[in-house]
Amino acid sequence: MNYIVRGLADLKYSIGIGCLIYAILFLIMYTFKKRKEISWKCISELIFCIYGVLLLKQVGIFSLHFSFNGIMSYNIIPFIGSSFVPVVLNFILFVPYGFLLPVVFSSCKWNWKRILCVGSLTSLTIELMQMFGGRYAEIDDFLINALGALTGYFFYACLLNFRKNKKKTISSLVVLTITLVVCFSGIYFVGDNSEQQPDGFSAVESNISVIQIYYNGESQVIPVDSYVYRYFVTQISNCGGHLLEIENNLDGDVTNNKDCFMEILFTEPQNISFENAKDFSISDADRVMYNASKNILYWGFSSYQYYVDYTRLDAQLEENKADILAQYQELQKLIAQHFE
Repeated sequence: MNYIVRGLADLKYSIGIGCLIYAILFLIMYTFKKRKEISWKCISELIFCIYGVLLLKQVGIFSLHFSFNGIMSYNIIPFIGSSFVPVVLNFILFVPYGFLLPVVFSSCKWNWKRILCVGSLTSLTIELMQMFGGRYAEIDDFLINALGALTGYFFYACLLNFRKNKKKTISSLVVLTITLVVCFSGIYFVGDNSEQQPDGFSAVESNISVIQIYYNGESQVIPVDSYVYRYFVTQISNCGGHLLEIENNLDGDVTNNKDCFMEILFTEPQNISFENAKDFSISDADRVMYNASKNILYWGFSSYQYYVDYTRLDAQLEENKADILAQYQELQKLIAQHFE
């Protein structure tokens, strides 16, 4: 469900930005007489621009914070212990890439070798950017992205040759389908497909009464399936390396008219644990308040008696503190956007 919500939110964002980018490109081409009129090709070019923004948004390029001195996280063992669903979604994400390249750039002499090279180079670039941008780079993504691009080109080639030789096209599609089934069956077999139990706030969502966000003294109610809330859940669950020492909150009111907040009220007191923080849990809380501007999480019963400071990190993460806190600012921006 989280993947769908995030995908729809990213698609909405990409449509607006992609249309703007294509409008600028078209104006430039028209000005320099590279484009004399509006044709059907404009549709495929527009779709490619929207898809390009969506691709970069999905792989997190816009939120990277590059550092060549920080810790580089990567995995060079393919598919062993991988989760099957993200692998499939990465494959689907790159299928349009291989399909749209020969459609948009029709003057190039495309074949499966060139598509494989371009798809592999694009995937490798993304993984390297993620590795130096504070994210986790995996050879799984590199391989499956290249396979997705290659599959997209095969779909394009089959569609192009359908009228000329229907039998050959159908047989090619059957072979392609069988090949993909075999590949993904192997990935599923060696992957980690155990059922994952809900973690953190995801485990208590059925008991949420209301979710409110605050900014500049104003408040709004948001649904549990909103992208803002989902982003909050992910951010809070990624608490490995944080020194989550529970403090007593001596202040009464934790809100103000400057910062961004998210408040969650439950129908009954909840106990919340986190897989990435074995020594930290929230107990007997009927409400939670997160200050997205200062990265402080408050909770309690009837009021906010306790808090933890998410800016406190262990020695291993301390040197990357600036990059981590910069990533946390994304939630603050998302909350502020709701009031614009």
